Amino acid sequence: MSGLRQLYRQPLLHFLLLGALIFAAYGLVAPGSETEPEQAGEDIIVTQQQIDRLIEEYHATWQRPPGPDEKEALIDGFIREEILVREALRLGLDQGDTVIRRRLAQKMHFLATSAARSQQPAEQDLKDFYAANEAYYRRPGRIAFEQVFLGPAVDEELVEELRESLRTGANPEQLGKRTLLPFRVRLSEKARIEGLLGEGAFERLEVLPLNEWQGPVKSGYGAHLVRVTEYQPPDLLSFDTVREDVVTDWTQKRAQDIRADALEAMRQRYRVVLPEAER
Repeated sequence: MSGLRQLYRQPLLHFLLLGALIFAAYGLVAPGSETEPEQAGEDIIVTQQQIDRLIEEYHATWQRPPGPDEKEALIDGFIREEILVREALRLGLDQGDTVIRRRLAQKMHFLATSAARSQQPAEQDLKDFYAANEAYYRRPGRIAFEQVFLGPAVDEELVEELRESLRTGANPEQLGKRTLLPFRVRLSEKARIEGLLGEGAFERLEVLPLNEWQGPVKSGYGAHLVRVTEYQPPDLLSFDTVREDVVTDWTQKRAQDIRADALEAMRQRYRVVLPEAER
């Protein structure tokens, strides 16, 4: 029963109960309240699918199925909510409410997205989509390198001294000026390298020959001697490698197309009238 007690403590339930009292009070004071309701006997049909959804939501929240009393409370809460929604619509409380308008629009978008997800693309559809969008499935180039920091300004004597030390087999990790930058950078994409050395660093490194100390190469910190130890140019990933990504992208694009087509079809049923200043 602890889950039931916690359910009764939910703010949404309190709001629904308060709403029920407000509508009941409105029914007592509204004009014509002594007459019979216009749609007396209107049915509220609770389907098994709706009950299953309530149970699933409860299970997702509490990590267990509801007990008999809790299940009954869930169904009763659903019925109360349905009554309040219908009465709110009857009173026109949905009119001019920005939150409700946006929520309804979101649900229409959701329906279109669900329609797209329910479709199973043919293999050729996926391959055609992959071929038309190859730019999305390219692995960016990557570079691995080592660096010796020269300082904010280039000192030609220091540069020549370091080059000579490197030629004679000195340990490059013990050369140069102190810096918080790593001496060795593993194989990395442009974003990481430019995060370390600043904008344009990747382009300056990718043109350097492999395994040769070059420089000075400028960065956001100053100048460096750099040795590129590995370079992987950009390449197109195979369809089989990115097939799952292609399915996801195809589905998203299909949902966008369905939403656009549905909106255009619905738009045809309306005549849009704008103020003179906006025409």
